[in-house]
Amino acid sequence: MNRSRPLFSILAAGWLLSGFEASAQSIALTHCLGDCPRYESQLVADRAKVVVHHLYAAGLNGDSGLADWSAYRLTADAVGVASLLPRAWQPDRLTEFSPLEDVILAENSGLSLAEVATVSSNPYAGLSPQQAPPEDRARLAPMTSFANTPYWPDLNNLSNMIPMPAPLRRGAWLQLEQRLNRLVAAKGELYIVAGPLFLISNLGVSPASSSLNPAAYFKVVANSSGIVAFVFPQELGQFESFCAQQARLPEIEQMAGLKLFPGGGKLGVSSTLIADLGCTEI
Repeated sequence: MNRSRPLFSILAAGWLLSGFEASAQSIALTHCLGDCPRYESQLVADRAKVVVHHLYAAGLNGDSGLADWSAYRLTADAVGVASLLPRAWQPDRLTEFSPLEDVILAENSGLSLAEVATVSSNPYAGLSPQQAPPEDRARLAPMTSFANTPYWPDLNNLSNMIPMPAPLRRGAWLQLEQRLNRLVAAKGELYIVAGPLFLISNLGVSPASSSLNPAAYFKVVANSSGIVAFVFPQELGQFESFCAQQARLPEIEQMAGLKLFPGGGKLGVSSTLIADLGCTEI
């Protein structure tokens, strides 16, 4: 593992970045290939917040508190067995819970995620039990990819959670995670950006004003050879292949209202990555 990464991440984990697109600053993080994703809409960017943890960075929607994107770097020595690791969701200490009593209540009273979501002033208050039942939640940065690090508890943060139907989470989404874990052991580091798609055409409109249930989910894999992108419709069956869900980066960026690799130059589709994942190019 890159030993410079924990020190940098410890420093970075203390930051809560707001509207970094608007500040005209280019912020390079170890989780991102080049610069981290940027919002196309200034209105959405001004309301969004970016949290940086040891294992991932995430852009949180200013209305829903859910991640619009999550970026992380896969390395071979971080992958491990996660079956025995605790998976209880926890509030993200880098988000703004106010007043302080709400944080104490959420963290120490043994509340479920649905109950935490009803605390009126926390950024996850939009999540209701009907919108995110226990089996219909997923981690954008997966536990197995970082189980061999001391920082795996980061992945239980609510900022790493997204509502996702169980058949998709257990099916093509999980298949791709497992394949990437095997690939990084053989081929070296990979950069991942993942998030929800609400299919909103007006980039000035926040997903929270439409629905907290994504219509689809994207995952883009990148390394020095280029990228391969996937879009998973929320109704996708459990036994569908992830390879069949390949998509084109510009289409994802348009649907998400994001520039996913603003500092990475012109990234083309990597036929090498596609082949390494056991897929054929679309």
